[in-house]
Amino acid sequence: MKRLSIILLASLGLFAGLGYACCNEVHYNADGQSWISCQHEVGLNEKITVSIPKRLALHLTETSWTLDLNSPPMGNVEAGEGCFLVPKNFGGTPRDLLAMLEAGELTPADNYPAIVDINDDGMITNDEKGTLVCFNKKVLQKFCNNWQLGYNYGCEFDLKVNMVFPQNTTGGYGRFFFYDEVTMPPVGQVTYNPYVEIVPGQNDDGDPIEMLKVRGARFPGWLDDYITEGFWFDGSELPGTYEFNVVFMLTAI
Repeated sequence: MKRLSIILLASLGLFAGLGYACCNEVHYNADGQSWISCQHEVGLNEKITVSIPKRLALHLTETSWTLDLNSPPMGNVEAGEGCFLVPKNFGGTPRDLLAMLEAGELTPADNYPAIVDINDDGMITNDEKGTLVCFNKKVLQKFCNNWQLGYNYGCEFDLKVNMVFPQNTTGGYGRFFFYDEVTMPPVGQVTYNPYVEIVPGQNDDGDPIEMLKVRGARFPGWLDDYITEGFWFDGSELPGTYEFNVVFMLTAI
């Protein structure tokens, strides 16, 4: 009996050295592993550390647009891109043209000045001649995690445009405009200005033009914006080559 007790005590000592102990105490091996064994219940603690940096990010599917009215691209009704006839009797605005584009109500054209024999009868009416509007579409994706509930943190999305005019010209490119369609708006407090028109001498000097601001809330991951750029050559245009440097900006606030 005495020998058995000695063997039992030695075994308990061995198990204790291996890490077996009472069930409410965790034991660690030298290699950083943690383990414990009991008859009715077992538990282990694991410490997880996650480091999340503040991140702002933009991705643009297309980074250039060259429009040459010597050979305008024929409008594609299904894609909503290219050039279209604006009838001579049209009295609306660029925003009206955007709505007509989305509704498929514009007639494709590939000539400047615009003229299309729509019914192919050899005669041109006021509905078949007029001015030209051209569109280009792209997808802009935004990411921002600078938010905290109840605080004034967030992100602001701005547009900046710098222009280079032909010599002795201060305008004359027609009407240049942007439409930003956000199909899944950010979560929380949002101000949103989807339409911007660039006007010579007013907002073409490179200063930020606010389009979207989110405070005290978040962008849900990557947020997709469907950007439509448009030029309406409404009769105010002058000949020459015009360059536009467009900068999309995302800023933590």
